[in-house]
Amino acid sequence: MSASASDAAAPHPLDPLLARQLRRLELPADVARSPAWQRFVDGVNDHYLHMAEQRTLLSRSIELSTHELEALRRGIEAQRDHLGAVVTGITGALGQVARLLDGGPDSSAEAVDQAKRELARQLQAIFDDARLPDGGGVEAAGLRDSLLQLVDQLIARLGAAGNLAAARKELEVARVVQQLLIPPQAVIDLPPLHFAGHFQSAEACGGDWWTVSALPHGRALVVIGDVTGHGVASALLTVAARASCELALQLGADRLTPGGLLGMMNQTLYRMARRKLMMTSVAAVVDPAARSLTVANAGHPFPILLRNRITHPILAEGPQLGDSPHAVFEDSQIELRRGDTMVCFTDGVAECENAAGERFSERRLRSLVQRVATGNAAGTCRSLVAALDSFRGGQPASDDTTLVVMAVD
Repeated sequence: MSASASDAAAPHPLDPLLARQLRRLELPADVARSPAWQRFVDGVNDHYLHMAEQRTLLSRSIELSTHELEALRRGIEAQRDHLGAVVTGITGALGQVARLLDGGPDSSAEAVDQAKRELARQLQAIFDDARLPDGGGVEAAGLRDSLLQLVDQLIARLGAAGNLAAARKELEVARVVQQLLIPPQAVIDLPPLHFAGHFQSAEACGGDWWTVSALPHGRALVVIGDVTGHGVASALLTVAARASCELALQLGADRLTPGGLLGMMNQTLYRMARRKLMMTSVAAVVDPAARSLTVANAGHPFPILLRNRITHPILAEGPQLGDSPHAVFEDSQIELRRGDTMVCFTDGVAECENAAGERFSERRLRSLVQRVATGNAAGTCRSLVAALDSFRGGQPASDDTTLVVMAVD
């Protein structure tokens, strides 16, 4: 018997699904008396068998992808925990120096130098144990050196206030720490992006802070925050938040997202404050090349976007930092255009009052932005501050006042 005759005599087994469908239609699966019918059934059967093989392959691919995604999720969670441990360790090490300088029984220069050496040792141990990703050692060394420089600045500032009374020393510590968190330049140019910031504390120290940082590929990061309460505790909380921000920049600036940054800050603040103090914050990544503005919000007032002389609130929402360890912060992305102006602010701006007890309000702020924004970040910021001072009419501010203006060429 020839090969072709053998194949015709032994067709492929009938696919179970096709067999059920033929039975449901009361059609025979094998009709030897009708070769044409048999060829038709064989053709359909081959198609069903092929589809069954495809379904099996697809199921296997989905299973493998699920395993890979699960492994990736576990890796990301482990890295997040490691980074959180690093930030918590940094905060604890800085806290030891702060306690020594805050009126301790032995605050001599020798004791301060010894504390600095101990801080350097602790920071080195923290980074050695952190299991940083490839290339993280260089960034970690740079971050350690930056933190030691921060301690040097703190000590220098406190040395000038060494003769203050003990009752004022706590406020001085917090004020110095807070000033170190604010960029030294009020105007920052990262063409085609231009930034201008303003910070005014209502008391000797407060809980507001802001920062602007350059990211790879021409992008920029903007963060503004507001801690509940005042004093040393609030200042140390802003130190922890800023340390989280700096660590994220050192270890992953090329893949940093606003929501991911707020998540890292949230883990740190929750572990430190245990809901006794919390923070509101807005983080934004600006990408001129991709013409995108990505924003995440943690219970903070909505930033204002001015485009074509019309103001729009950037509606991104999320819980306050430090409220829950499981909080998630979603990224909201909008198109970025030439001529856009964005204004970020703390609630001390909208809630400042005049002598009659009238609040400035977000509605008034949006109207003011519409009138005074000129496309120049520094000029717009100065106009907003002048309008706030005029509205207050000499009344002392009851809360910190912070503004960050961004203009796009």
